[in-house]
Amino acid sequence: MARWTEIAEPHDLAPWQRPLRPPPEGLAPLLAAGVQAAAGSPLPFGRMIDADGRPDGVWRHPDGRLTVACTTPMPGVTAAMWDWWFGWHSLSSARYRLWHPDAHRRSRLAEDRRRLPPGRARYVGNVSAVDEYIGTQMTRLAIAFVPPAEFGFDSSRIDALGTAICAHVSLRDLGLEQGQLVHLIVDDAGGCTMHSRFLLGQFRHRLPLLASLCNRPAVRRRLVSDAIGLALLRHCAEEMHHLAGLLPALHARFGAD
Repeated sequence: MARWTEIAEPHDLAPWQRPLRPPPEGLAPLLAAGVQAAAGSPLPFGRMIDADGRPDGVWRHPDGRLTVACTTPMPGVTAAMWDWWFGWHSLSSARYRLWHPDAHRRSRLAEDRRRLPPGRARYVGNVSAVDEYIGTQMTRLAIAFVPPAEFGFDSSRIDALGTAICAHVSLRDLGLEQGQLVHLIVDDAGGCTMHSRFLLGQFRHRLPLLASLCNRPAVRRRLVSDAIGLALLRHCAEEMHHLAGLLPALHARFGAD
């Protein structure tokens, strides 16, 4: 069993412990559209760099996999703030709960990297263990962060745009990888825009027979239901919209921590 590290929060976070913001305006139409049938396979993550490679919504592919995607405008926020956030918050459950006060419960890390400079060096190659509600379902996840190049991105283009946070997502108790996530953050004149995408139902396990069973189209549809996809869409839109309102002040106060 993995050993996880969590710290007692040393800072007073009360100024940022606020009720969840109302959801962004664009969420309701996406939820009302429901899960749409995709004509083919998921777009490669590397296509997210192109404007036509970022459609929002929930999409069921013919092979049973599910794509969940949403876009969050973030005035006053920068990509560098998000790199800092992912390197800073995961050691402390109190920090993690700032992100979604209703759904987030606990966060720990495989490796304490506070000796390293703030930013990517602290989270890329590290693994976060989180407990959170997706809809009404408590999920216990292991999120293994990887360099964007592993997901097909051109690193120089990512650096020019802003940043891309990429990870493999596993059900922690089962040791079963269930998909991948990307948060592509593109800086602009007024702040930045986050393009989030999750690909669910791409299972991997140390037992090949189990992975093969889980990757059958009918089994994928049962394990990664339409309801899970819509709940994840809501969760992502809520948490990113909420933290975007806090992140500039958090970074100004704790950016060197």
